Amino acid sequence: MKPSRYARMARTMMQIIKRARIPPYLHRKSNHVFTVWQHLILLVLRQYECKSYRRFVEFLQEAFGVGEFLGLSRIPHYTTLQKAAARLTHGIMIRILESFVIHARIRKMFAGIDSTGLSHGQASYCATHYIIIQNASNYEGNSSRYPY
Repeated sequence: MKPSRYARMARTMMQIIKRARIPPYLHRKSNHVFTVWQHLILLVLRQYECKSYRRFVEFLQEAFGVGEFLGLSRIPHYTTLQKAAARLTHGIMIRILESFVIHARIRKMFAGIDSTGLSHGQASYCATHYIIIQNASNYEGNSSRYPY
């Protein structure tokens, strides 16, 4: 019988994780119920399926071959996957991405650099400074549009 696409994806992810030299456990005294490899593969499958953590755990109970391939003795609770995602560091993700580029044999990569000073999570210094001045002028009773 042909393995499911999830089992094939899990097998490919296992090769990428081993090439990236991610240790099976992040800490020597960690609870050895699930490995970091298992968590990473499950998180990739969850993202691939575009499911919430709760729905993905329900999906895992019905998925064929994934639990067997990963060697899961039981299906993890959804909070286990949430906490595992929070524990993953930036360095681990970079190593996995580099390993994926090698695995996929990507020869050319195009990247864009944004030099506007705007970031996703924070306003630029100029915008923040303008808002502060605007709020201060509103409290002083200054009705001019531009406080400069």
